[in-house]
Formats: sequence, C-alpha cells, structure tokens
Amino acid sequence: MGNPERHRVQELVKECQKESGSTVNEIENIRKGVITTETGKQALCVNIKVGALDQNGDVVSDGFKKHVEALTDSIDGRKEFQDKCGKTEGKSSEDKAINFVKCMQSVLAKVSSLSI
Repeated sequence: MGNPERHRVQELVKECQKESGSTVNEIENIRKGVITTETGKQALCVNIKVGALDQNGDVVSDGFKKHVEALTDSIDGRKEFQDKCGKTEGKSSEDKAINFVKCMQSVLAKVSSLSI
C-alpha cells in the first residue's frame, strides 16, 4: 500500500500538468536529475497546492509540517525534514521549489528506508 500523501502529490502533479498543458512529470524528472524550463513551474505549482510553499517559493510552516507529518510517522524523520528542508534557497521562486523538491526527495529516500 502506498503512502496517501505520496498519492496526493501525484494527483497534484496531474492538476499542475493540466494547468500548464504539460504531459511531463517534472517531479519525477527532478529525481532523475533532468531539469528543464518547465521543471520549476511544476515544482512550485505542486508545492503551493500541497501547502508547503508560497508563491515566492518560501516554506509555509503549517503546511510544510502537515505535509511532513503525512509523509512519515517517524519523529526522527520529521525532524530531519524540518532541519534539512525547512528553509528554501534559490535565486527565484522556481529555483527554490526545485531545491525544495530535491531536499524532500533526498530525506524521503532516507526516511523510507529507515521505516521499512
């Protein structure tokens, strides 16, 4: 059984694809290291819809916390997300969103392997 929050993110990717007219899953592309001109737009769109980021690409504390709590029950895992991904960095909102997704994917891979 998959994590319901991961499923929700996949649904939001589809919503953002429709809004931009794209058929590409840019969140998956970030995982693969493929960054295009559309990547940041979709990463920002998805994370605004999740509630984790605002229009400027900055972390929204409450939304980020809810997202992290939905991703893992592990107290250590939640702390790692907060410590590593609780503040975004980048020149633009799209850069911040890409860096945020990279960070979340990195911690999620580690936390997922711990919780199995």
